Amino acid sequence: MSQDRNNDIFDEFEFMYRHKRALQQQQEKERLRQQQEEKEAAEAAAKAAEAALLSAEQEKKAKKKKTAPADKKKKPETKVQEKQPEKKEKKKKEEKSDAQKHAKIHPKYGKPYKKDTDKERRRIKTDRRKEIEKKYEKEHEAAEKERKNRAEIKAAAKIIASRTLLYIVTALVAAILLSFLIYGVARLAVGWHKDVSHKKVLYQVGSAQTATRVAYDSLIKDDVVYVCGDDIVVLCGFTVTGTKDQIKYISPDKGNDTVLFNVGTNSASVNKNDVRLQAKTYYDDNGRLYIPISFFSSYSTGIVCEYKPETENEGAQIKVYKRILNEYDYKISGVPAQYEAISFKLKEAVVLAPLDENVLQDEIPEATYKVDITDYYDSINPHNLYAYISVINEDHRAVSTMYYDDLTQIVIQSPSVKEPLMLRRDAARALEAMFLEVRGVEGYERFNVYSAYRTFEEAEGKDPSLDENLLGLSVDAYFGDKDSSYADTNTYKWFLNNAYKYGFIIRYPKNKTSVTGVGFRPWTLRYVGRYAATKMHDEGLCLEEFIEKYNLERVLQIKKGE
Repeated sequence: MSQDRNNDIFDEFEFMYRHKRALQQQQEKERLRQQQEEKEAAEAAAKAAEAALLSAEQEKKAKKKKTAPADKKKKPETKVQEKQPEKKEKKKKEEKSDAQKHAKIHPKYGKPYKKDTDKERRRIKTDRRKEIEKKYEKEHEAAEKERKNRAEIKAAAKIIASRTLLYIVTALVAAILLSFLIYGVARLAVGWHKDVSHKKVLYQVGSAQTATRVAYDSLIKDDVVYVCGDDIVVLCGFTVTGTKDQIKYISPDKGNDTVLFNVGTNSASVNKNDVRLQAKTYYDDNGRLYIPISFFSSYSTGIVCEYKPETENEGAQIKVYKRILNEYDYKISGVPAQYEAISFKLKEAVVLAPLDENVLQDEIPEATYKVDITDYYDSINPHNLYAYISVINEDHRAVSTMYYDDLTQIVIQSPSVKEPLMLRRDAARALEAMFLEVRGVEGYERFNVYSAYRTFEEAEGKDPSLDENLLGLSVDAYFGDKDSSYADTNTYKWFLNNAYKYGFIIRYPKNKTSVTGVGFRPWTLRYVGRYAATKMHDEGLCLEEFIEKYNLERVLQIKKGE
């Protein structure tokens, strides 16, 4: 705005300067014109004088001549004299009009500046400058006012935006706090409804003992459930010996079974058989020993361990008590309780006498076990050696009418398998005996059975008649990934070297794929009975080779009801 004002003032002074120059030029032209007029007048006067002299001379001569010609000669001179002033007057008017044409017109009076006096010009110049200054002052004030208005609007907008943001943040924080408050109230309400101490475990040892609430973290760590070993000692009447690092419990029943815990590790020894626990044993701040409850449920007899996980409406519960043999009479009639003897399933190594198998006029060598197989002997060594030699393959297909009336639920199966898994009775019993020993190899919690007997409708593969699980004698048992890497585990190596003692074989060995027609499946165990399993193990035969070598084709006829 200041620049525009300076430009207008400069234009005003330029106008004055140009007007002054125009006046000067006009005055100079007027002076030159006057000089020219004076000169022309002088010349005209000289010419007139000369003409007068000439006229006088001519008059003198004319007297001598006739009067008429003399008069005629004088007329042109009069016309010239008369026309010269008219030309001068016309030229003067033209110059005047040119001056007026180039003269600057006064903005107020509409007249050229040349008619103004110096005083009047100074006054006009001063008034004009004041008007210009007043005009620019007004423009400046208007611009300043507009700038202030814009600044005020911008500031107001910022204030509104900041307040709006503050309101939004405040509302958001309030909503979050309110949600936490509602959640806390809800949790308190639910906790009050179901018991404020639901994060504690309802812990009971002994059927008659009153249950107590124990801190959750002391009995459940990393999803592993523990029981206090000191409580087990009191419940079962164990004798405790050893040191702080190695505690030994001695059972009062059945030949003084022993278990030695290496405290702070997951290793223990049951009747001199090394086993792996689900997790490490530990002492609490009061010097009380805690042992994974799965140890007693897996390896002991006479001790019942119950665990009920925490639910939405109820806290976790742990209950350990001695099994009552006459439980019905005890609860209904009030007779004294008869408790099952406390012992451990793993036993010191025993040697069985060689079996005299007169059917094939052959004997099988003795077998060494780490568990007591007395109750499972008949299933491991079936009386009929041919009963379980049947096979399903391309040459011997299954039929949809096959069925068995001795199917039994197996005791070990993966928690991910919801339906109960079944096997024929002798196979199920022999598998249970074998798992008593195999649990100590890789640990009970890691090893499970994932599939067993299947009906014709449930058979896998494109052709159901080729699924050997239809026989009710095969299981898929493993841990980790179901692939060939399982063959590198200690469990597989144990099965390879010891499963035959319980009547099981690796159904599809790695080096027999061309004979079986099926790829290597280290996780598939097949029950055939101890005699046949021992012969195949010692002679390196698969089931097909064993059948062919001993001419057992007649046992492969699968009939309805057999």
